[in-house]
Amino acid sequence: MSGARGESPEAGAGGAGGRAAPENPGGVLSLELPGLLAQLARSFALLLPVYALGYLGLSFSWVLLALALLAWCRRSRGLKALRLCRALALLEDEERAVRLGVRACDLPAWVHFPDTERAEWLNKTVKHMWPFICQFIEKLFRETIEPAVRGANTHLSTFSFTKVDVGQQPLRINGVKVYTENVDKRQIILDLQISFVGNCEIDLEIKRYFCRAGVKSIQIHGTMRVILEPLIGDMPLVGALSIFFLRKPLLEINWTGLTNLLDIPGLNGLSDTIISDMISNYLVLPNRITVPLVSEVQIAQLRFPVPKGVLRIHFIEAQDLQGKDTYLKGLVKGKSDPYGIIRVGNQIFQSKVIKENLSPKWNEVYEALVYEHPGQELEIELFDEDPDKDDFLGSLMIDLIEVEKERLLDEWFTLDEVPKGKLHLRLEWLTLMPNASNLDKVLTDIRADKDQANNGLSSALLILYLDSARNLPSNPLEFNPDVLKKTAVQRALKNSHPKDEPENRLSQ
Repeated sequence: MSGARGESPEAGAGGAGGRAAPENPGGVLSLELPGLLAQLARSFALLLPVYALGYLGLSFSWVLLALALLAWCRRSRGLKALRLCRALALLEDEERAVRLGVRACDLPAWVHFPDTERAEWLNKTVKHMWPFICQFIEKLFRETIEPAVRGANTHLSTFSFTKVDVGQQPLRINGVKVYTENVDKRQIILDLQISFVGNCEIDLEIKRYFCRAGVKSIQIHGTMRVILEPLIGDMPLVGALSIFFLRKPLLEINWTGLTNLLDIPGLNGLSDTIISDMISNYLVLPNRITVPLVSEVQIAQLRFPVPKGVLRIHFIEAQDLQGKDTYLKGLVKGKSDPYGIIRVGNQIFQSKVIKENLSPKWNEVYEALVYEHPGQELEIELFDEDPDKDDFLGSLMIDLIEVEKERLLDEWFTLDEVPKGKLHLRLEWLTLMPNASNLDKVLTDIRADKDQANNGLSSALLILYLDSARNLPSNPLEFNPDVLKKTAVQRALKNSHPKDEPENRLSQ
């Protein structure tokens, strides 16, 4: 039985092979003949119009017209099928279809981040309140910004706004995030993703130089933080409202008469970009607008709070950067002259330039005050120094919440927005102590690293709040005296005009 079962497959295979062999050629011919005839028919159908056109003496353009008509029909059929597929995909997975059909940069924040909510009701409220918001903005320009500009430079003592019209297009809020963790129980923190594109009309004048200029349109995009604190047990339940930007917003200003403005002494070294940066930094933390809602609140503590901590940034080295320098009109690729720009809020530091090196070593230390977390970030950009315009080498953003949790981060970070490159940082989170009991220990700990920073590492924070001055000596020849305040801590000297601002100085 086993022998029969073993031989039967062989016999069957052999028999099948013997029977199939004489039928193979006929099978191949029977399969190829219909395909051959179909190919001949298609070729004849294509050649027949050409032959007919030649026989009748017509132009060859008729052939091109027919081909164009055929291509249009196929394209129309393909677009119809694509629309049908998109509709079916939208029915199956609406979110994925939207993400594939729209660029990521065009999507609002509530699409990317699940903890950011869409707030159309808030946009409707802002639209209804916009005329009154415009009145507040005009008051802010005339009562706050105008005196600040006048006091910034003696050449601007006759500066004034002749017209302030923000326009009819209201500000839009693309997303709202409410913080519920790592916040004080007596405050509410909201982050608003705002976007404003307005055809405004703001005219200014400097009478001393017969100069007139203005702004035709403003665009501003960024993250604005709103803090409601302190929460109280009486109406209106909130003591004050504070508004500021966590980082420099994207600001674009369309000027009129800017060339006349930049001809004024003291402003001739500026440009529209520098002026926009100055305005942006004025809106960024630690600068803030605080509006008291009750009379009992201590407005000075809200406008100038004590920093949450100090971030010590060891800007060490980078590796595998891109070579941006070229020679012989791009035929020969060279290296780069990299340097870094570090930002924490409106605090900006710039490293030294390392010439002709794709793996530079800076070994520099910077210290920045951190006023708000969560939400505040460390921003680093690397550039290649060039005579005309510096080339971009990569960027990096680090959430300070992670640094506070770890207390010490010593890592290599991959650069964003570039194909290659990484940066070595050592980040330390320093908590402020209410007394000087640990000062000796702090001085001992930083002694080994003291030579790394330009002015040495700091061991304490000095906060000076200047409230007011009275009975100053008067000058009978000056009706509106220009008061200047000078503050010096060791070798650091700052000149500013009194406007209820604190002086925060890290001292050794």
